[in-house]
Amino acid sequence: MKRPLRLPTKTVRERVESKLRWNEARMPEQADFFTFGYEGRKLEELLNVLQSTGVKTLLDVRYTPLSMYRPELSRNNFSKRVKIGGITYIHCPHLGVPKDIRARAISTGTRDSIWEWYDSHVVDRYFKRNLHWFLNLEHPTAMMCMEHDPEECHRHRIFIALEKHGLQGYDF
Repeated sequence: MKRPLRLPTKTVRERVESKLRWNEARMPEQADFFTFGYEGRKLEELLNVLQSTGVKTLLDVRYTPLSMYRPELSRNNFSKRVKIGGITYIHCPHLGVPKDIRARAISTGTRDSIWEWYDSHVVDRYFKRNLHWFLNLEHPTAMMCMEHDPEECHRHRIFIALEKHGLQGYDF
């Protein structure tokens, strides 16, 4: 029997190092899009980064945009704050990971089932073809989720798909 997946799977130090490696060959000044996780970050820091990078559209790629421990980052509260800064907030539940898929990963002890499901049900549908919906957003665009380390979050699957189309990204 496999051990249940414990989230996060890496230590804080490992998550920070992983994010640094992820961005190693990327520069924010050359990015066509951004991704970020709010884990361990203050609201003001996130708002400052969004403003300083010139983000115009924020896609919330959480399936359920609620945070019991960080109510300021729940959809209604966070969308109001980013709108004050002139950023369009769009919740995209169709780009999130449903609870039953996350539960499958926890019970199997690996995120592989999430990545397999996500690639076939989300990336193939929204980022391999029909990319016009994304390209027609006001750019630069940022996609947000919770996890600090992009490799522990489904947003890295979007990131990879967009880079395959020749776009450059950066995870802040």
